[in-house]
Amino acid sequence: MEVQDIMTIESGTIALLNKSEIEQQVTTAHKFPRSIKKFRDEAMQMVTLTEKVAGECIYSLPRAGKTIEGPSARFAEVIASAWGNSRAGARVVSDQGEFVTTQGVFHDLEKNVAITYEVQRRITDSRGKRYNADMIGVTANAACSIALRNAILKGVPKAFWADMYDAARATVMGDFKTLANRRADAIKAFQSYGVTQDQICSTLGVSGTDDIGLEKLVTLRGILTAIKEGDTTPEQAFANADLPPAPPKMPQSKSAKAAEPAMAPESIPEPKTGELPLQEPKNESPLSEAQFDYLKMKLETAALSSTDIQRQFGFAMADITNANFNDVLAWIKNPAA
Repeated sequence: MEVQDIMTIESGTIALLNKSEIEQQVTTAHKFPRSIKKFRDEAMQMVTLTEKVAGECIYSLPRAGKTIEGPSARFAEVIASAWGNSRAGARVVSDQGEFVTTQGVFHDLEKNVAITYEVQRRITDSRGKRYNADMIGVTANAACSIALRNAILKGVPKAFWADMYDAARATVMGDFKTLANRRADAIKAFQSYGVTQDQICSTLGVSGTDDIGLEKLVTLRGILTAIKEGDTTPEQAFANADLPPAPPKMPQSKSAKAAEPAMAPESIPEPKTGELPLQEPKNESPLSEAQFDYLKMKLETAALSSTDIQRQFGFAMADITNANFNDVLAWIKNPAA
């Protein structure tokens, strides 16, 4: 028996097993039909369980001066769990060229209704270079999450869950008694991504943090959820926000400038072992683990290294602090500037 014949037999066996599994699930779904009232009660209880859970159910994306807001992947997971009698999943359809394409599937076994939804995400940087394997995997996972969310929320009629989304927003919003504490917690959560209060205020269109009201608080929490789920990045979310000015360079004496040889950036020698950095960064608080991992990811995406940071700024990557974190990120985004 040839290998091709063996593969054909195995494929046929898998298809029969899948068919048998689905038929059994359909039979079970018809034997125990869902209750719409039970679904609504259960889902409503879950999405409004706590302020943190409700916040995970909302995403916000700043786009062209406007904010796109909607139910998140976490909200879709709650809906699918409470809906019952269904199958859902997502897979990568293609990762060739400049985009990765994923497909989300939702199959209502009781009603025999199947919904598929495809999502594309770019896997090349600004110079057209493909991401490395790890970054392509991260991008594909984020695209799968979005495709699955869209399929679920298309498969379960919106009329059954629209008011649940409104209830989740109200839970996140709270009231004026809880506004100050929730606002402070939201702003603190963005600090791990190197986002400043000025950038937050600029994106939300307010003069100061005290002007962030109940509705703006929901938008802010939605942006945080979108970043966590991979719908956007801090750079994209706060692209229109004013970045802090770069720190001024220390002036050099004329004699020092005359003694300094003219070199192209690529010909600057790498620092020797034990050699002190050209300048010492400000003595500010060190980066958190999340900030450091995020910085490493952006370096890999831009095909840069810690040596490039040393050459550009005169200090090692391990010496980056919150005082110069945004400057380093801005340079990584546009090294030629």
